[in-house]
Amino acid sequence: MRLEALAIALVGIAGLRPQSLGVEFPDGRVAFDHPPAFVAANTHSPPVGLTHTTYNFIVQIPTTAGEPLAPLDIQQLSSIETIYFLPQRTRAFVGERSHRPIPLGEVKFDGTSARLSVTFDPPVSAGSYLRLKVAPLRNPYWDGTYLFAVTAFPRGGDRALGQNLGTGRLQFYRNSHFF
Repeated sequence: MRLEALAIALVGIAGLRPQSLGVEFPDGRVAFDHPPAFVAANTHSPPVGLTHTTYNFIVQIPTTAGEPLAPLDIQQLSSIETIYFLPQRTRAFVGERSHRPIPLGEVKFDGTSARLSVTFDPPVSAGSYLRLKVAPLRNPYWDGTYLFAVTAFPRGGDRALGQNLGTGRLQFYRNSHFF
C-alpha cells in the first residue's frame, strides 16, 4: 500500500506546473532571479563614417533567470558624437550559430536619450544565447571608444525591474589599418 501511495504522490508532483523562479514583489513588480549576462559588443566594420554596417550585442540568459527576457535597452553613454540607430534594421538571433532571426515586437530609437529599446515577442526564454544585431545610420565620424549601457527587463511591462548588465564597448578608427 505504501508503494502505491508513493507512486500516486510522484505522479501528482510530476503533473504540477513548475513555478517561476523569478522574483515577484507584493506590489506586482517583477525581477530576474539571476539576471542575464552581457557577453560582448562588437562590429566587424570599425572605420569611421562607414555606412551599411552592424553592431552585435550578445547576452546570455541563464537557465536560472526565472523569467524570460522581454525588452532589452542599449543606451549610448556620453560621448563626443551620438550614434543613431535604424530600428527597422534590428535583428535578433537565438543560439550561438543561428542565422535565423527571431520575431521582434516593438523596436524604437530615441535620439534625445540615445536609447535603442527592443521588445521581444515572444520573450526570449531562460537558457538562451541571444545576439542582437543593430544597424547605425553610419559609424561616427570621430574615432575613439564609444560606450553603451545594456539593460535587460523581464516580463511585466511597466512593472518589470530592469537589470543593468554592463557596458558594451565599440572602437572606431580613423584609417583602414585597424588590425
